[in-house]
Amino acid sequence: DVVRIALPLLVYFAVMWAGSFALGKAIGLNYERSATLSFTAAGNNFELAIAVAIATFGVTSGQALAGVVGPLIEVPVLVGLVYVSLAARRWFTPTSTTPEADHARTTT
Repeated sequence: DVVRIALPLLVYFAVMWAGSFALGKAIGLNYERSATLSFTAAGNNFELAIAVAIATFGVTSGQALAGVVGPLIEVPVLVGLVYVSLAARRWFTPTSTTPEADHARTTT
């Protein structure tokens, strides 16, 4: 049962993260905003799902099991995606934070 729950969740997290990251890049967001967008899209509120599933279906239900397995899959997958995100930073043009670069950007 756990594997049947975990595999679709793994695919969901990867697809939501990658799609959101690519969308951020496509619409011209910088790396920081694209990364934030992708992790927000891929993350879930499993805590609420667990509470609702237990209250509605009972502690021994399949729905409660799915709610508990969710965070156990989500956390390691999102930690792995942090490393993917850091590696993907090279696809974005770097933004300089030096005062000279800021002045050059505002005067052109």
